[in-house]
Amino acid sequence: MGIAKKKMFGQKPFSKLQSFIDRNVLLAIDVAYAELQVQSGDEKELALHAALLAAAREGHLCLEKTIIDDPALSALLPEGRHYLPKYAEIEDQIVAEVKRLLQLPPKDITSFAKTEQEKAVENALMHPLSLVTGGPGTGKTYTATQIVKAFDTSTIVAAPTGKAAAHLIAKLKYPAKGGTLHSLLLGETLDAKLVIVDECTMIDPFVFARLLSAIGPETSLVLIGDVHQLPAVEGGSVFADLIDSKKIPTTTLSKCFRSDRKEILDLAIAILHDKVEDMRTIDLGFSEGNLEKIYQKFWQYVKEKDFSNFRILSTLRKGPLGVDVLNRFLFEKLQSTAEEFPIMITRNDRRTGLSNGETGILKGDTAIFGDQQFHLHELPAYEYAYCISVHKSQGSEYDDVLFLVPDGSESFGKEILYTAVTRAKHSLAIDGNPKQIAAALRLSSKKLSGICDKII
Repeated sequence: MGIAKKKMFGQKPFSKLQSFIDRNVLLAIDVAYAELQVQSGDEKELALHAALLAAAREGHLCLEKTIIDDPALSALLPEGRHYLPKYAEIEDQIVAEVKRLLQLPPKDITSFAKTEQEKAVENALMHPLSLVTGGPGTGKTYTATQIVKAFDTSTIVAAPTGKAAAHLIAKLKYPAKGGTLHSLLLGETLDAKLVIVDECTMIDPFVFARLLSAIGPETSLVLIGDVHQLPAVEGGSVFADLIDSKKIPTTTLSKCFRSDRKEILDLAIAILHDKVEDMRTIDLGFSEGNLEKIYQKFWQYVKEKDFSNFRILSTLRKGPLGVDVLNRFLFEKLQSTAEEFPIMITRNDRRTGLSNGETGILKGDTAIFGDQQFHLHELPAYEYAYCISVHKSQGSEYDDVLFLVPDGSESFGKEILYTAVTRAKHSLAIDGNPKQIAAALRLSSKKLSGICDKII
């Protein structure tokens, strides 16, 4: 009867939380979810469930009132940490698996470490679970190679994307089985004495739980990543949580061995330490906001670029200066004269071995991905990739990068700026709305969870 009454005369159902929808604090879907969960109509209970869904949409594994920036909504929420059931379960599973590995006895070896890289090798030899983190140019791949050399036994190398996994395998110079985490975790266990996983900031909580549970008592797991990069798209900051727990042997690689990238890396460090006033290095008209002028200047800048070693990165997927529109714009401009088109695979494909996020070149009816070639009709779903999102760029590097921060980027944190900047190897050009850049510099993308506190 109550439901029928709400729908009479096509009126919008009244909600005790309607004011939060009107002020864009909550979405209608958050409130609708809360009303399904709470039959009593209690305003505080409704607010809790709506805020839980809102927090989950932003990638948090749990809710604390401290992350709510609206005083009126925060006042309705109880103290403590609160979870959606699926996140409570997956977080407890991750914590249980980490504790299981930490309880395994360390191996008795003679300490030999004199450098950061040697300390990472020593940790891997001694402990069933160890972590390695460091920025670009600090020797993460070299360290992985030294760990594999020290073990000199069966090894599995994995990463969230096929490109990242293939890159690490190619650099190892030692025999190793490898692939994407998705493909390797189809079985129950990872049958090797050593498992190394790269780009761990990209791994979501559900895959992290599967990975940890697949590590047997005779296997050493080494997790590698740059803790300052963007967290997983699907939510959580598990790799950062594990490091922050300070319970797991961790090596932080701090010395940069790449002097040719000094300016770029100095900017990346400045972003992390809030020492950047204006990142913009070119003027494409973003500060004025005139789209027609932006497109004119943008085209003049990119029309002669070689997209085999140049890439445009945008913080946004949608919008007039997002990835989809810019790719369409450039394809229409270049299709009559260009012989090659950059493309990105958008779906994992077991038949070809291509993975979501891998980039290649389309030349006529032939697609080239590294040393592999495929006929056009063999390809899984793909899109043009003159411009890609910063999220999709993780695990890749490009000689030259144009980084765009358009309107609508204000909700991103400094991690998106850091990630984009560190994709460039030789040159980096940046333009964007100064207010959007300033807003991102003030925020952090790290997601809330209880993992750190629970690993005791």
